[in-house]
Amino acid sequence: MKNPKSNYIGEARRIRRTRMIIRGIIAGVIVLVVAFALFFAYILNLKKDIDTEFTGSSDTSRSFSTTSSTADGSEDPNTASGETSPGESTETDVPSSPEDTSGEGTEETPEPGSEATSTPGDGETSESTDEELPIDTNHTEEDPDATGDDAAATTTVNLFPDEWEEQEPVLFPQKYPLQTVTHAERDQSYANLKHAVKAYIAERTDARIGFYYINLNTNEAFGYNEAEPFVVGSAIYLPLELIFYDNVRAGTTSDEIVVPFDPRFVDEGTGTSLAGLPEGKQFYLSQLAYLALAEGDSVAMNMLLDSMGDPDKIWETMTQMTSCIDFSAVQNYVDFKGVQQLGEHRSSAYDLASYAQMLYWRYMSWPQDYQPMIDALAATDHSGIGKYFPGDTVILSRSGSNTEFFSESDVSIILSYEPVVVCVTVEAETPEMAKEIQAALGAMVYNFISYCHT
Repeated sequence: MKNPKSNYIGEARRIRRTRMIIRGIIAGVIVLVVAFALFFAYILNLKKDIDTEFTGSSDTSRSFSTTSSTADGSEDPNTASGETSPGESTETDVPSSPEDTSGEGTEETPEPGSEATSTPGDGETSESTDEELPIDTNHTEEDPDATGDDAAATTTVNLFPDEWEEQEPVLFPQKYPLQTVTHAERDQSYANLKHAVKAYIAERTDARIGFYYINLNTNEAFGYNEAEPFVVGSAIYLPLELIFYDNVRAGTTSDEIVVPFDPRFVDEGTGTSLAGLPEGKQFYLSQLAYLALAEGDSVAMNMLLDSMGDPDKIWETMTQMTSCIDFSAVQNYVDFKGVQQLGEHRSSAYDLASYAQMLYWRYMSWPQDYQPMIDALAATDHSGIGKYFPGDTVILSRSGSNTEFFSESDVSIILSYEPVVVCVTVEAETPEMAKEIQAALGAMVYNFISYCHT
């Protein structure tokens, strides 16, 4: 039998050991709680000090920035009310806080006439600061003749694309009036039109003329010298933009892409509204397309073509659209003065009329995709073929001019009693003479169409 005394002593020892462990755990927990409370109190006090210090500094700066002192120490009533005289600038002396005696973190105000900072690209370096400065996407220009305070003044130029005011879209007529003459009478009038056009072109020995007519309702089509090569100027922008908007519809590009202006596209003597813009000025491709087609802007067209990729592929695509004249091939012909001409980048009345016909049917199938072209063509000058049509007639035209080759071209979609396409290419002594020929041939077409509906 075990000794009961020894059992009692062992049990007492275990109880005492357990109590000691429990007391140690409780003491540790108490120490951790107290330490956390002290740390939390320290953080709260530190935050309060920081808020007090920065709030006081901000209020001090704000109070000094709204007033200025005169020479005698009194407050200037103009600057006190927030007003300054034209051409004057206000200066304020903001004292540093008593705690800051090193001068670090403060910004020195430059004396009048001294350079405050250097512009990136001037060949100077500036000291780095703790704060990263925001990037300024605006272009600044300085007056090189300015001195003193004027030297610090800069003119800010916005390089972002300009927002264009939306205009009402040009819509095609919902329906056209019915023909009022018999088919026999129309056929006779149509024959008279062809005879009149041929006779007029033959009589104008002082000019070289190409003509082509397409009726988009009846499929009537005829021409004279329609396959003759001509330098057509900006009239060639019509098929080029047709290719561009074909690509937009196919999803291979977008007319909302932004491209920067580059002075290398500006040739001497080129008529453009973009000359003088700062390098880097941005445009949407839709804006360039409108300027090229509505105003014949060659710089806008060059920028648009640059975005379209390989020019050889563009010429190839354009040649596949109509096979009368290869625009990229060399053409050999005799001009209106009897001089032999040899060169590429020529087109014809047949080709231009065919491009206009393609645009018409593309628009009829996908109006939303080709509406920008319709709006741009409606905004052009109609002093050529459409001169003698009624003022309320919807005329979509693109003309081209080249004074070196005495060439004037005009291709028009005319939505009168019937939708027709007319193209007239002319070489003549003066642009006025060429416009007169285009207007006369356009009047013949109008007389024929109006006769069939009156």
